[in-house]
Amino acid sequence: SSGINAEYGECSFVEKVSVCERAGASGVIIYDNAPDNRSNLVAMVDDDKGTPINIPSLFIIGLDGFHIRRALERNSLESAIINVPINMTYVPEHQIKKPPWAKLNL
Repeated sequence: SSGINAEYGECSFVEKVSVCERAGASGVIIYDNAPDNRSNLVAMVDDDKGTPINIPSLFIIGLDGFHIRRALERNSLESAIINVPINMTYVPEHQIKKPPWAKLNL
């Protein structure tokens, strides 16, 4: 299985991740469709349609997404292993507000 790098826009995050999951993705990185976005993050919220999601997903800024996409294209790669550092201050797991499809192993 593989992950998918998807642009933000057109449909809800849940729908986008669901489509990727049905296509066989093991995870999804969604990035802003504005390549000049260097700081604005978007909350990946539930669309309340009850669509089950069973793979992890995350949102990154547009600039980072376009760098990943460009590196894949320049190297003629269909996939790559991407390490995403996460910096979280300590919050008890039961107090973390997570989207319904997030699978955090804390």
